[in-house]
Amino acid sequence: MKPKHLAIVALLAAATPALAQGQSRARTNEFYLSPIFTNSKSRTFEGGTTARTDDGYGFGIGFARNFSPNLSAGVELAWSQAYYRTTLQPAPGNAAAAINSAGYIDTGSVRFVGTWNVLTTPITPFLTGGLGWTHVYTDLPAGPPQNSCWYYPWWGPVCSTYIPTQNTTKFGWSAGGGVRWDIGPYLIRGLALAQKIDQGGAQGGETWTQIRLDFGMRF
Repeated sequence: MKPKHLAIVALLAAATPALAQGQSRARTNEFYLSPIFTNSKSRTFEGGTTARTDDGYGFGIGFARNFSPNLSAGVELAWSQAYYRTTLQPAPGNAAAAINSAGYIDTGSVRFVGTWNVLTTPITPFLTGGLGWTHVYTDLPAGPPQNSCWYYPWWGPVCSTYIPTQNTTKFGWSAGGGVRWDIGPYLIRGLALAQKIDQGGAQGGETWTQIRLDFGMRF
């Protein structure tokens, strides 16, 4: 056999296990854990009020079903937190000074996702998108202090004062892409993701960019 024929055979022999490993994604499930990093954001509103969030950090978990080496669908849960600062400007004609505030924004999301792996090989680029809901909680006051009472089994009725805060649940979508690497039954994915929350009305929507690493396994 000629040397160039031997080289071709060697390449085919090396590629066959890799191809088989990629094909093995078909009809398997996968579970993954994800550290999440969210970019900082600044926004100026009508009247001069400003808001800024620092880089956020969070964590997610996901479960997916691989219908083929290329196509999968699943569900993801994610939580993230970011520090914010706001400057509230008084309305026109109001001589009051601007009010500065700061605190943390917590978000919790559930979304249904679909993913397309471009190649059937263990290392492949992919595209992904999802639809779901995000709950946004802040410690911004939403009204004056209020009294609340409840009943404890051991101590009886207890009353206290609390300050209601801003929180809401909104529909949103996500889209992104990255690279996947299957290592035996394990997987690593790195991706950039744009996540948009529909705030409704004149506020429109807000989009954040997230960088995520997925560490998981197939079974």
